[in-house]
Amino acid sequence: MAKVVKKQYAVIGLGRFGTALTRELHAEGADVLAIDNDPDKVNEIEPYCTQAICADATDEPILEKIGIRNLDVVIVCIAGDIESSIFITLTCKQLGVPRVIAKAQNERHRHVLKKIGADMVIVPEEEMGAKLAANLVKPNMIEIMSLSQNFRMVEIRTPQKWQHKTLIQLDLRNTEKVTIVLIKRGDEIIVTPGGECELLPDDILVIAGTYTDTKRLSNKATETVLETLE
Repeated sequence: MAKVVKKQYAVIGLGRFGTALTRELHAEGADVLAIDNDPDKVNEIEPYCTQAICADATDEPILEKIGIRNLDVVIVCIAGDIESSIFITLTCKQLGVPRVIAKAQNERHRHVLKKIGADMVIVPEEEMGAKLAANLVKPNMIEIMSLSQNFRMVEIRTPQKWQHKTLIQLDLRNTEKVTIVLIKRGDEIIVTPGGECELLPDDILVIAGTYTDTKRLSNKATETVLETLE
């Protein structure tokens, strides 16, 4: 059996977002290098990462010495200092980091980061606000993961017209252009359900599809799924 090689991550900037990200990655078993120029923040994060370094990430020779080019993913979390954010992102790409993700302060900042080569740019406050609004307006569908700009996974309670029908009968790939990835049925989780699987009224369905196709399903759902997030 082939050995699974864990990806190596670096988080640059230990504000609230960077600190939370570092801790979550570490909790998931990832190798995480945390970098910040504040020694207190570095000392605080040290138990929750693979390695913590107090350094000025805007200094290119320091990034080279750290070996930033050898990491798989670098997340630049310094959105408050736009100039530093842009410089660090550009430097990481120039040094050959395969994937650089950067946190942006606003849409203009996002645009610049994309222009200089960031592989992914996030505006956490904006994106969380958009998700909250969607969840409040459409509580019968919850987005649980965005897989790309136009492809996502959502949770939805079994629509009334689907209840007590099998997946073969529903033929959702052709009729709705979506795929049921798993079913939450009480304490049971059914992964990649087969065609003979019958959908029950209280099932929570995890569905993958384009934004347009999954959004259309929210009009067919009749009950909230917000309680499943508790």
